[in-house]
Amino acid sequence: MTLALPLAVLLAIIVYLLVRSGELRTWQVVLVGLLGFYLARTHLADPIGAAVTWLITGLTHT
Repeated sequence: MTLALPLAVLLAIIVYLLVRSGELRTWQVVLVGLLGFYLARTHLADPIGAAVTWLITGLTHT
């Protein structure tokens, strides 16, 4: 998937900034978990990646 690497890099930057700020809210913890799934490429990564791709495609209408 060509979207996985740029999305993982974007999530890594966001997570770095959030952790650096010192406090994490619930939605921020979800982003950290999403980054973990992309980096680990577990058996759940493909369905999560498909859901994120579906969501981005739906939001951008491409």
